[in-house]
Amino acid sequence: METGELKVRMDNQVEREAPCLVACPVHTDTRLMVEHILEGRYKDALDLLLAANPFTSVCGRICHHPCEQSCRRSKVDAPVGLRQLKRFVVEATKEYRLRRRAPVTRTRKETIAIVGAGPAGLTAAHDLARAGFGVTVFEAGPEAGGMLGTTIPRYRLPYEVVREDIDDILALGVELRTDCAVGRDISLPELQREFRAILIATGLSESRMLGVPGIDSRGVLLALPLLRATCAGDPPPLGERVVVIGGGNVAIDVARCARRLGAAEVTMVCLESREELPAWDWEIEEALEERIELAPSWGPRQVLAEEGKVTGIELKRCLRVFDEDGSFAPTFDESETTTLVADTIVLAIGQAADSTCLQDSEVKVCRGGRLDYDAETMATSERGVFACGEVSTGPGSAVEAVADGHRAARAIERFLDTGQLLRQQPREDLPTIGDLPDETVERVKERARVEVERAPGETRVRDFSEIERGFTEAEARAEAQRCLACTTGAFVDEERCVGCLTCVRICPFEVATVTSTASIPQEKCQACGLCAAVCPAAAIALKRFGAERIEDDLRRLLSGAEKTSPPVLIVSFCCLFEATSRKFLDETPEHVGSTGVARVLVPCVGRLSVADILSPFEHGADGVSIIACAEGECLYPTGEERLGARVEEAKRVLEEIGMSGERIDLWRTKDSAEVSWTAFWEISRRKLALMKDEQQGETG
Repeated sequence: METGELKVRMDNQVEREAPCLVACPVHTDTRLMVEHILEGRYKDALDLLLAANPFTSVCGRICHHPCEQSCRRSKVDAPVGLRQLKRFVVEATKEYRLRRRAPVTRTRKETIAIVGAGPAGLTAAHDLARAGFGVTVFEAGPEAGGMLGTTIPRYRLPYEVVREDIDDILALGVELRTDCAVGRDISLPELQREFRAILIATGLSESRMLGVPGIDSRGVLLALPLLRATCAGDPPPLGERVVVIGGGNVAIDVARCARRLGAAEVTMVCLESREELPAWDWEIEEALEERIELAPSWGPRQVLAEEGKVTGIELKRCLRVFDEDGSFAPTFDESETTTLVADTIVLAIGQAADSTCLQDSEVKVCRGGRLDYDAETMATSERGVFACGEVSTGPGSAVEAVADGHRAARAIERFLDTGQLLRQQPREDLPTIGDLPDETVERVKERARVEVERAPGETRVRDFSEIERGFTEAEARAEAQRCLACTTGAFVDEERCVGCLTCVRICPFEVATVTSTASIPQEKCQACGLCAAVCPAAAIALKRFGAERIEDDLRRLLSGAEKTSPPVLIVSFCCLFEATSRKFLDETPEHVGSTGVARVLVPCVGRLSVADILSPFEHGADGVSIIACAEGECLYPTGEERLGARVEEAKRVLEEIGMSGERIDLWRTKDSAEVSWTAFWEISRRKLALMKDEQQGETG
């Protein structure tokens, strides 16, 4: 068996995933993204994100982040800020992203038409273009992006952010035809004759109307047209007092836009109780900060008007929104009413599909205007015509639309390959390790979540400037440190394990147990690696950091470095959570040769064994400099003292073979500035140079 090659025992023989990955509709490996951030490998992090989600820039701003809602750290303090970390990666790699854009070679003769340039349609276009097909996207509006570009307020999502993602997709060779409405400028039957497959991804672009007396009065507006006009810079006058009917995210957007358009009083009226509001909690909190008033458990009775112009609205008490079966069936107390004065009333009670594109076609439509399609095959009633996104699934989030676009691309590729329909589950369910066990929660060190401060609500409503900034590099690294690296911990090689109980004694989280051999449940393991460092049988390895990685890094970094190296060559083991020097991030043998420092990142230097510490000397290094977290700052209990003991043991080994133990330095620092790291290595080089001079003098 080669070094580091382990026979791994998996719980129940099933690979279980971290809840954050499972909760993400596109299964982004956020754990690996975090590790890339900690290592300063921002380009790799971007590649990872874009491979899963072509709309990474958009989701870094507006994603409802189900990954965070499932984060196991929530039981300790607060979830890791994964959405903000994705935004940081995008903002840290802008030049690299431009360089990575390139057309894909066309390898298939089949062509595909996609109707609608929103996130679902463009994601499918992205995947199909990468598969070698010719793809043309038809968009009725002047710009691509769907509602991302035309209705989401700029204070949440600047359009240039949407364009970053769109331009990536178009760079693959996707053709985009804007101002070309299918059903008006070209018919669906014409597309069927020209293209081998068609995907309809037009979304839900129409606002629903409300049937109450007075609803046709001047001053009653629909939400989506108002949002489109606002994004286009041509909003209608709203007056001082605005009432928004609805409790969802679109209603929140309308209310917050109304404040920015000059309304002094904005009230959201909704059937749901405060606890039942469908809008995201953080959207509601931000709206309250901007002095949006909530009127929950009320429904419209009639619009009040004078001479055809809105003056207010009469409301009736809503007792219940859903019936016993969970169906929408509101009941009211007609005897309890109230009245609100209003200059403008905006209806944000739901969205419907625009079926213009289906004119002259045989594609069937369900009640409510959504397409009649098979949720597993994504096929409509017409052969070769598929559907995805909100026009088929109903209202959803941007990342859910991306996931549906991926599914549609797979379905179309199978159809064009075989003529057969591909059956896929609407949602891929992966096994998860579940919540962090209570007994483990008690032993995990708390670390405050890094929050980005927003301007006060009264300041924000003065204009449409973006209300949230991104992480600085220091903030991103600090937040990334909070990740528990779930499922990337220790595994046991049963053939090597002798059941000696060393792992049981050493584990600071009391995870390991031994019967005949050791068992380390992955739902409890915190991936510190302290057990792997001291296992006398070398029977434990980390999924996150294999035992062979140090040797591999040393061989790679030191190969050929001695040809150009300065008189002293130092191997520096740096804690992944503490080392922040940009100067030494992208290590190459040539760089090592010019600086005299080979930098090896370790998830925790506390997991270094005596053999690890001595290994650089076998590869020709003159000294070892270990840079650890500040005293008391190590994430893992007992890690600091155990490292100190191993360093002393490694020094004794050097002394026994006639080398000075002073060749090994252990640094603890409170400062992560580059100047500190440079100073550490410079001091180490000078000290070792003096030692070599003394040794040469003694030999002479």
